[in-house]
Amino acid sequence: MRKDKISSSQEDYLEAISEIIAIKGHAHTKDIADRMRVKMPSVTNALQALSARGLIRYQSHTPVVLTAAGAEAAAVIMHRHDAMRRFLRGILKLDPEEANDTACKIEHVIDEKVLARIVVLSEAVAEREDCTGLREYLEQTLPQIHPETTNDKLVPLNKLKLGQSAIVIKVSENLRGIKKFADLGLVNGTLVTMEGLAPLGDLLRLRVMGSSLSLRTPDAAHIRVKLAE
Repeated sequence: MRKDKISSSQEDYLEAISEIIAIKGHAHTKDIADRMRVKMPSVTNALQALSARGLIRYQSHTPVVLTAAGAEAAAVIMHRHDAMRRFLRGILKLDPEEANDTACKIEHVIDEKVLARIVVLSEAVAEREDCTGLREYLEQTLPQIHPETTNDKLVPLNKLKLGQSAIVIKVSENLRGIKKFADLGLVNGTLVTMEGLAPLGDLLRLRVMGSSLSLRTPDAAHIRVKLAE
């Protein structure tokens, strides 16, 4: 983890100051208050704390100036924010506002090792030729997953009609061999397509992540899905 870590609120102030300076060339306390949507006493307290840490130079009635240490810290914070925003937008397919808001929350708790690995993953998925199929799958599947999905919109997997596709939303803990099915790809967010009955026994044949999978009808009843649009 980062040494001498400042609070999440102080990181937000540093980021705001840096962005205001980049846009206007200077950052007055009122500009910071407007950007942070807080009252002036809150800004004053935050600036005094940042000044005490040597991250800004602050005096009343003059623009706030980032020190070298403050500018470096702000750059790191903004890099974390931008990396997470690009991952959430480009890979997880969140809309721009949600991606930005979520990045604001995550940037304060993620450490550099995890962030570096997320950046590598993002670049690989976005650029590698052998990830073309994965990109298409994510583009098709992720926008259909909504947290507001309610149980009355879900159906048991065994109720899918031939040729219908759906997104796995909930796998019951009562499903026997749940880890085995997870290893086969039947986890939340997976796109499945009903291919029909298997040749022998009470089995369903499903298309899961590019492969055919046979599943007993009673087991399929423990998996709830949302029909793909």
